Amino acid sequence: MSILDKKEIFTVEESSVTFKKLIDNAPVEIANTLNEKSVIILPSHGHDDAYYAGTLDTFDFLNENGVNTDIYASDDEYKELGLHGAEIWLGTFIIQSVVVPVFCGVISSYIYDKLKAKDDGNVALKFMVENKEGKTTAVDFNGKVENLSKAIDAVKSLGDEN
Repeated sequence: MSILDKKEIFTVEESSVTFKKLIDNAPVEIANTLNEKSVIILPSHGHDDAYYAGTLDTFDFLNENGVNTDIYASDDEYKELGLHGAEIWLGTFIIQSVVVPVFCGVISSYIYDKLKAKDDGNVALKFMVENKEGKTTAVDFNGKVENLSKAIDAVKSLGDEN
């Protein structure tokens, strides 16, 4: 491994983030739009109020493909963080376990077919799956696209538990 090679990050751990907490803590105009959503796109890793460039494309793709999604920001508050480089940054998603199978298929299609991700390219994302009891488990991945399947499989297994 050379000094230029990135170390892969892959973690699965409990999270305190839930749909209820997000909705309860959101301003009224945002909270009203989040009810009935299956997926919420959260601000980017390490940023409280910025989303990765391309978040609106991801949002549109998910909704066009049957995944009822919203962004955790009002139109006025939404701002993108422009990162440049070969890495694909998708951001953070909280997902209700009932839509996990559909979500995994659609997000995989988005990464491989729409973004044309190459196996040796890098991708960074975080999926948080909330089960029926309100317990959330986060799957964080930052590494080669060719290894992304282990993160997708981890998310699928969280959906299967319910």
